[in-house]
Amino acid sequence: MKSNLFTAGLLAAISSPAFAEVKSASDTGFNSVHIATVDATPEDIWKRLLTPKDYWNKAHSWSGSSAGFYIDAQANGCFCELFQEADVNGNLKTVGSVEHMRVIFAQPGKVLRMQGALGPLQSEAVTGTLTVAMEPAKDNAGTRVSFSYVVGGYMRYKVSEIAPAVDKVLGEQFKSMLSPYAPAGTEPPKVDSFKLDIETIEEAVSDEASEVSTANPDEDASVSEPPRTL
Repeated sequence: MKSNLFTAGLLAAISSPAFAEVKSASDTGFNSVHIATVDATPEDIWKRLLTPKDYWNKAHSWSGSSAGFYIDAQANGCFCELFQEADVNGNLKTVGSVEHMRVIFAQPGKVLRMQGALGPLQSEAVTGTLTVAMEPAKDNAGTRVSFSYVVGGYMRYKVSEIAPAVDKVLGEQFKSMLSPYAPAGTEPPKVDSFKLDIETIEEAVSDEASEVSTANPDEDASVSEPPRTL
């Protein structure tokens, strides 16, 4: 079974969605937001979202491959990864698995919400909630899509380092998921409401993307383990 170091994955990450930022952060958590409008229907986006093996970067897997990724889009369903190996005849067999997140809300073509501490956060005492929302844009000009990942709890990482790192990697998956679709419209982001969730996500023009920052847990040899990739 292969695993990739988190720092190596971060250095390879490249993301530049239409709108992205670490929206807020504190000593105990952060919120990463990515928003874009693309030329596709909500149904197109939903179908694409549920096939992570087609867009998730294998550098941010636990097994070294994204072929075993899947999402069971119903309450208590799993966003999981299967560890697969070829037998002597070349046939794939499952030799293990890992849960990335668990579905807590699923409304096809509108909202998928999952809970889970992604990547190296899995070994920490944190809760992460990812809300993926979609709706027709104004004047039926494509579909507006958002990723909002909220993380809170105790972690051995410095939030100032891990937040932009996670934001960068999550943004890469967001961009890859939307890659088959052309951007819709030419209107830049505005400061207004994006009412796809219980909370309101306010848009703002971001001049610079978050820089990649190598994240290291607080030194404690008795409890630390090598961080894994997102």
